[in-house]
Amino acid sequence: MALKQDTTLRRSSGAASVLRTQASPPADRPQSPLLDDVTATLRGDVARFVAVAPGRLDVMGGLAEYTGALVLNVPLGQHACVAVQRRADEVLSITCSSAPGENGDMPTEIALSKLFPETGKVIDPENGLALPAGDSSRSGRCVLGALLEAVRAGLLPSFSGGLSIAYALTADLTPVAGGAAALSAATLVAAAGALDVPLDAREAAQVCQQMENAWLGLPVGVADAVCSLVGTPQSLNQVRCDPCNPAGSLALPDNLLLIGVDCGAVRKDSAAKYADVRVATFMGRLLIDRIIRHDELNHIQWDGYLSRLSITDYVERFRDRIPTKFKGQEFLDRFGETSDPLTRVDPNMVYKIRSRTEHHIYEHSRSCQFVECISRAIRSGDDRAIAEAGELMYASHWSYGQRCGLGSVETDLMLNLIRKQGVAADIYGAKVTGRGGGGIVAVLMKGGDRAETAVRETIKKYNAQSGHAATLLNGSSPGCLFTGALSL
Repeated sequence: MALKQDTTLRRSSGAASVLRTQASPPADRPQSPLLDDVTATLRGDVARFVAVAPGRLDVMGGLAEYTGALVLNVPLGQHACVAVQRRADEVLSITCSSAPGENGDMPTEIALSKLFPETGKVIDPENGLALPAGDSSRSGRCVLGALLEAVRAGLLPSFSGGLSIAYALTADLTPVAGGAAALSAATLVAAAGALDVPLDAREAAQVCQQMENAWLGLPVGVADAVCSLVGTPQSLNQVRCDPCNPAGSLALPDNLLLIGVDCGAVRKDSAAKYADVRVATFMGRLLIDRIIRHDELNHIQWDGYLSRLSITDYVERFRDRIPTKFKGQEFLDRFGETSDPLTRVDPNMVYKIRSRTEHHIYEHSRSCQFVECISRAIRSGDDRAIAEAGELMYASHWSYGQRCGLGSVETDLMLNLIRKQGVAADIYGAKVTGRGGGGIVAVLMKGGDRAETAVRETIKKYNAQSGHAATLLNGSSPGCLFTGALSL
């Protein structure tokens, strides 16, 4: 497989300029090897609406999305495919046609009376998770949760009569690659097609986020969903998470690639560690807010988003006043809970507040600098700008591991092997992606045989030294609101 990015799903003309997109049959047919599988699962005598949504490669800023950072993503070729059709027996049917580990699943059928126990009321996530589709599989939760949260938010109408839903994921679309957001996004677009309603990108992204928060128990932000919905292929897609502000995309030239290498291992405690980092970060945010108010620092630009506090202000005014560690019970006794609705302070945990807090401030700055470097490289063709962008990636990787404790042996090994190849092999930078704890490493490189050979040699060395099988992620496809829902 060549490393040159190939756009497996083409973007509909004009769609990039609007955030409000009708989920109707597009001019360009969505292409997916999974399409026949999901459509064959449904009846052929009733219209089937199919949507395909990509996963995402987190390039910079992903961990800092919940503190208002600029997040940079590239949509992947790995994707989710969902088909939806209406029915008339007041049943919701959900079938996994070919998701990894779930091949051959029988349809799960739920009476609508269980989903809408009262007129105008949608079952809450806690009770929804007790339904068969809720606890049979993680992917089933995504489909059911996205659908019901969209109805709760008024984004989709209640589907009287019922729906049949079939879905599949490419084998290499993992949770670390934004698999949950992709499946949720594809579900919303396909369902909107079947129900003949438009979708607003921001509202749809927030519904996908709510699904991950409430149905999967993941305290994540909105950037993954934005990429799955409106990501532009082979481009650096920008989202300012305040809370959801798509900020356009920067098209990468053919000779500059951002690819992913899945290291094949994620720390078992990665989700818990991610949550602990988030708690510590909001502790730091609360302390900074208290200092600003107490000292009446009105000259400091403070909108409540930690990432956008300037590095200068942080170092000069706050860093030395933020404790390095704080036991949860002591913090609760003095300050109470943080303002974060998705996490709670553990009284028995010792939180490393300062290091976790400053990661977000520095990461937002790195994201902004990264865009500037890539833009300069595109304008001037100067490889030094690409090298500067690569150094920002290495710095981000270090911060994930050292400031946040979200590194892993596997991603560190992969990065060190990649860095040894270096600029001489047309490889400029790399970093762990998303929520840390292992998984995927993003790589910035030139296109061409030299870099391709170096990456493949690196993967062979990694496999031999780690005992894991690394996987190359190197396609790019558009968000599912660009291709829309295909009617069959």
